[in-house]
Amino acid sequence: MEISNKNPKNQIEEYFDKINKNPADEINYLELGKIFIAEQDYKNALDIYEALLRVNPLNSQALINAGSIYFYFQNIDKSIDYYTRASEIESKSYSIYLNLGNAYAEQGNFDHAMKNYTKALELEPNNADLFNAIGLLYQDNKDYLSAIVYYEKSLEVNPNEPETYINKASAQMSMHMYREAVKMLQKALVLDNKNIKAQICLANAYSSMKDFENAEKEFNRCYEIAPGFYQAYVCHAIAYSDANRIDKAISKYKEAIKVGPDFPNAYILLGNIYVDQKKYLEALDCYKKASQLQPENAKTYTFIGNTYFMLNDLDNAIYTYRKALAFDEKSTENKLVYIEILQEYIKRKETPLGV
Repeated sequence: MEISNKNPKNQIEEYFDKINKNPADEINYLELGKIFIAEQDYKNALDIYEALLRVNPLNSQALINAGSIYFYFQNIDKSIDYYTRASEIESKSYSIYLNLGNAYAEQGNFDHAMKNYTKALELEPNNADLFNAIGLLYQDNKDYLSAIVYYEKSLEVNPNEPETYINKASAQMSMHMYREAVKMLQKALVLDNKNIKAQICLANAYSSMKDFENAEKEFNRCYEIAPGFYQAYVCHAIAYSDANRIDKAISKYKEAIKVGPDFPNAYILLGNIYVDQKKYLEALDCYKKASQLQPENAKTYTFIGNTYFMLNDLDNAIYTYRKALAFDEKSTENKLVYIEILQEYIKRKETPLGV
């Protein structure tokens, strides 16, 4: 029976009441899950799907929906487990194999991702989304030529998808095919003239071509499309740095920080410029702010350790490198630098003053 009251809170209460009265009716769980998804309440949606799977572990829709939520939460192992169970129930479902392929791709498992994409291709051999997904898989594995081939296949099926043009342009830029990338991005913007991703990529492409005049125009267009969009400021600052307009780059990084104070990379990139200028205290301040935002990022502590070393503060350099190694024990670079600084520290301690 369809519920007439459209208020989500009332609908949720009514479906919970239905489930309590008849816990074996699987439809009520799925309908309640839909409401939670519509409200972007993914945690409660997942709880409902898990509850349904306790009633019927073979409900494929609950497995698929739960797998998608686990993917959203970046619990990829769980996502793969649920999609795999769903595929055992619905062995002819194109979308399940596509989702499985995407999950394995996210995990970085090329072979398993391609195996599932191939199964999806057998079921739907002319699907634009699938061709695009395979293109992304190849691109993630730095096989840009193969990626471009699949993006072109995708565009043959659906020439009206801006994202595919953007993906193809990204692969072309990785191969330094900047003029070709510009053409792709312009096509994307014809289809969607407010696509900020395409607009930023276009500005970056011109910057990579050292065509800073057109890059400047396209970055300014970014601000018209999406005022206050953090990534545009960061990319613009990088372009200024590439053009050796360092004062402009510093100013733009500061704008980026003002727009997005909770994102670390502008602090780090600004810190790098200060290091190049031998303004180590300013650099240290930037790196420390970045480390507060990502306290378990080993690379940030490496930057801080390097800066302390430049300041001849070996005590703090050693302490910071230890923190970097605590978060990335396998870093050979950090180990070697740490040992080198530690040896220098011991040498200084053992050398009498004035000698």
